[in-house]
Amino acid sequence: MKNLLQIDIKRLHYGDKTLARDIKLEVGHKERILIVGATGTGKSSLLNTLNLMNQSYEGQILFEGRPLTEYHPHELRARISMVMQETYLGLGTVQEILDEPLAYCAQRNVDLSDRKELIYRLLENFKLSPDYLGQKSSQLSGGEKQRIGLIRTLLLRPDILLLDEISSALDQKTSGIISDSIFGHYPGTVIAISHDPLWHERWNRTWRLEGGKLIDNGGVK
Repeated sequence: MKNLLQIDIKRLHYGDKTLARDIKLEVGHKERILIVGATGTGKSSLLNTLNLMNQSYEGQILFEGRPLTEYHPHELRARISMVMQETYLGLGTVQEILDEPLAYCAQRNVDLSDRKELIYRLLENFKLSPDYLGQKSSQLSGGEKQRIGLIRTLLLRPDILLLDEISSALDQKTSGIISDSIFGHYPGTVIAISHDPLWHERWNRTWRLEGGKLIDNGGVK
């Protein structure tokens, strides 16, 4: 089976500052990859480069054999989806928020016949009652917002999920629920930045940024 991503970054930078050079990686299906490194080494810059939310790099990244730059941004970010530490849901009810991915799925000709069933299944996975569908986003706690944001992203049916410290502001119970749901039920590839000890055993590969280089450890150390 061919790789999902082929990464060949000659230089990753932030303004004039070079963060890393000569990053050559291949990412397969269903991998669980953790990005680690000291503050300022370029972890978030690298993660955001993988769906072109950051374009401060020289080189080329292929997704399913095509350069990222050849994809329409909506399609690219539906298939390689990012979830941030602080999720912005916007206004409206949870049902309205979860309806937002419909347009993106329609553009990709995704079968939506099981959409309602999928929403209920994801709510169950994330330990949320269907009663939440009628609640306003302003009524949700931080942990509830993070879970609804993840459900909204998963409704896009992404091939790759990019996670940037999504559990850092959550209590242990909520972090555990999210971890169990993602790693127990999401079938795609996960690439993440996380310092959460509850997530430590979930990874089968680590990328360590250090001294301007990326070291592919192939497992959590």
